Amino acid sequence: MSTRNKDPFSEAIVGIFMLAVLALLVYFTIIISGVDVLQGRKKITVGIEFSDVGGLKAHDNVMYRGTKVGTVDEILLSPSNLTVKAEIDRDVVLRSGYRAAVCNLSMLGGNYLLLEEGEGEILPLETTAFKGETPTDWMRDVSNIAKNLNEFTSGGELKAIVTNIEAASAKVLDVVTRVERGEGTIGKLLSSDDSVYRDISAAVGDAKAVMSNANIIVARVERGEGTVGKLLSSDDTVYNDLKSTLASANEIARRLRDGEGVAGRLLAKDDPLNTELDAAIAAFRNACESFDAKELVEGANKLVASLTATAQRLENGEGTIGKLINDPTLYEDISALAKDARQVLDNFRDTTPISTFGSLVTGGL
Repeated sequence: MSTRNKDPFSEAIVGIFMLAVLALLVYFTIIISGVDVLQGRKKITVGIEFSDVGGLKAHDNVMYRGTKVGTVDEILLSPSNLTVKAEIDRDVVLRSGYRAAVCNLSMLGGNYLLLEEGEGEILPLETTAFKGETPTDWMRDVSNIAKNLNEFTSGGELKAIVTNIEAASAKVLDVVTRVERGEGTIGKLLSSDDSVYRDISAAVGDAKAVMSNANIIVARVERGEGTVGKLLSSDDTVYNDLKSTLASANEIARRLRDGEGVAGRLLAKDDPLNTELDAAIAAFRNACESFDAKELVEGANKLVASLTATAQRLENGEGTIGKLINDPTLYEDISALAKDARQVLDNFRDTTPISTFGSLVTGGL
């Protein structure tokens, strides 16, 4: 009797336990799917316009920040576009720089709607007409690539490219061969001949010498040696000299501006010197205008003719100067006269002691 009473009680306990387990499984399944059974999640429906949805369908997931925030409710077709109605959480934030795109789950298929927050002003989900990006159909792109490749290989373009590559390879091989033989600049640089290296080393040495000289010059300038060094040194002697020179120049400019001196009077507007100078220039211009060049030329011609005649007479031995030039007799007479005069002077010199002695004797008597 007790055994028969115990069996229904055990069966009831087991049934209650199984119901509890099933309830927990249902609850956690709903939680994992994104629905809070106890509190419920606040949902809102948004509309996103697409020109092409790329195979997106109802009940596909809506992803935001890497997590599911809703599902696609329906897709409405219109003559101009497609409107995707998606039910998402109210906590989703979309800004003015948002992004809505249809993405592929894997290479095997499947799609989901991706929402990115973006940057800028927050947009109201209830009233904003969102715009989605045109999805990329990689199968169509692969098909287009295969089609273009087929057209490319079926024509003569591939053969022409292969021919050009072969020609380019032959030219490259020729260039490499020339380089190996040491021809050309690159060949000489890569050859065993080190003359270019020595030239470069010499050039580098010269450059180092130039840099050394430059350093020496810079050091001299820093020490204030030379004109440039004095100009750049802390000694302000050159600066003071230049300052005084500029002051003198300013003083000269002031005197010229005030009309002092001849140059100042020349630069003045109403100075009488300008009038006198203008009159002198006018008189000189008149004299130049009245000058008769023809008379001067005729006079010069007459003078030249007279000089020519005189020279001809001298050459012919006419006149005293002509005879002096052409007749040697007069020269010989003058030479003889000079000898006689020298002899007279010598005789006078010899008789001078006798005269002196005679004078002394005469004076003594």
